[in-house]
Amino acid sequence: MKTLMKPAIAFILVLFLFSFRLQAAENLPDEIKAAIQSPSPKSGALIEALIVKYVTMDDIGKITTNKEILIAAILKSKLPQKTSIQYEIEALYAKRFMKLEKAKSYLVRGLNSTSPKDLLYIRLFQLLAFVETDLENHMGAMESYMMVDKSLKRIGDTIGMVKNYNNIADLYIKSSLYDEAIVCLNTAYALVLQQGKIQVPRLLYENKAIAYFHLNQLDSLQFYVNKIIRRKDNSLEDSLTVHRMKYMVLMLKKDPSAIKEIKTLIDNPKDWDKLYTYVHLADAYLLFNQTEKAKEIILKLLASDDLRNLGYMRSRLFHLMGDAYRKENQFDLSSQYYKKAIVQSSLNTEKMMKTGSILSLLKYDEIKDKYARAEENLKVRQNYLILSITGAAMIILTLIFFYRSLKIKKKYDELKFSKLNTELSFINSHEVRRYLSNILGIVSVIKISDDKSQTYFEFEDALHESAENLDISIKSIAAKLNTKSFDQQKV
Repeated sequence: MKTLMKPAIAFILVLFLFSFRLQAAENLPDEIKAAIQSPSPKSGALIEALIVKYVTMDDIGKITTNKEILIAAILKSKLPQKTSIQYEIEALYAKRFMKLEKAKSYLVRGLNSTSPKDLLYIRLFQLLAFVETDLENHMGAMESYMMVDKSLKRIGDTIGMVKNYNNIADLYIKSSLYDEAIVCLNTAYALVLQQGKIQVPRLLYENKAIAYFHLNQLDSLQFYVNKIIRRKDNSLEDSLTVHRMKYMVLMLKKDPSAIKEIKTLIDNPKDWDKLYTYVHLADAYLLFNQTEKAKEIILKLLASDDLRNLGYMRSRLFHLMGDAYRKENQFDLSSQYYKKAIVQSSLNTEKMMKTGSILSLLKYDEIKDKYARAEENLKVRQNYLILSITGAAMIILTLIFFYRSLKIKKKYDELKFSKLNTELSFINSHEVRRYLSNILGIVSVIKISDDKSQTYFEFEDALHESAENLDISIKSIAAKLNTKSFDQQKV
């Protein structure tokens, strides 16, 4: 009897779940109809919530049908921004299937058909920043976040500004600029304190914890992990974050149980950062001298289609493979992968320099006229002249950077990839990229400023200082290489 009951119970459960999902799908037309008929601005908020629920968060097998239902209902409506909302849905759908360039195209079209004074305009720019981040166009993502910041300040949306600073911090973390991420998160925290009534967003604590993990500061990591765990508003999805925080603490404590904690997260289908979780698993295997398992994961990731266009992640994996071979005392193979990491880093920088500004894809002149109709022709010409001079300076700095990078690559084969490799990696990650990021950020601020002349003079000293620091860092790298070459000749 018991053997017959088990299959029967299982069948009933499956039938119940199926009918529940079917009912959820059937509810969508009624929900979207109710949202469209609601008064503004409630209507916009309800539509946004439905898009998130049925396109961003729903099962991958159901979102095609959900997308078609949403778009059909919206296009039949009298909503003033229905075309832009359609582009938003199409972009989110493309992003779910990792068709990032297609998603970007939809977002640019959506922005060109949306008024800068509309809240949808901010939402589209935020989504564009996420897509640019996934494409590893960090400069384009920063431009989008700055446009969001400008719009949020115009309407006085402090909560939105806090979220935007948190997103910028996440971008800094993905660029390995962890100190800058913490500064950005501190700015967000200060805004929360000014408001008084706003609860500190959980993601703010989470990003701080991640930054301190990469900075190898266990006490600070543990402090923010405790804040996350003790919150009363933790949901079921937040348990994934707790697992991530736990394995980060265990790794800094050099506790081998970190591997088990990471695998628990990998086995969960709701882990949205699966790629980074696998990289951390490779890190953990290396930390505990399980080099073969680490190499197996790294090779699988390098061979996957997901990483074909992700240069930064490929550079990181090449470096990890070099670390693995160095632990095995296979210095020839180690040197080959370290060299691949440096070549990939150079390609990443070149790609970042060549990537077109998102502002050039948008009708920025029209947007600028809406903000500054009274601007005189002479001032416009002066502003463009300043931008041209700044652009020329950037080109010169770029040529200097690539010239010195070539010299470093020629001499890198002569090194033993031990102590010197660590020093060079530190300088490249914390100095060169930091000053280059500062220069690019200043240029972007000038680009989107209403008064470019005034903005240029405000940032002139900072631009010059960053350029000098970049040159000093590059000279420092060259000096280390020259010293090593001289020592080898003496031997």
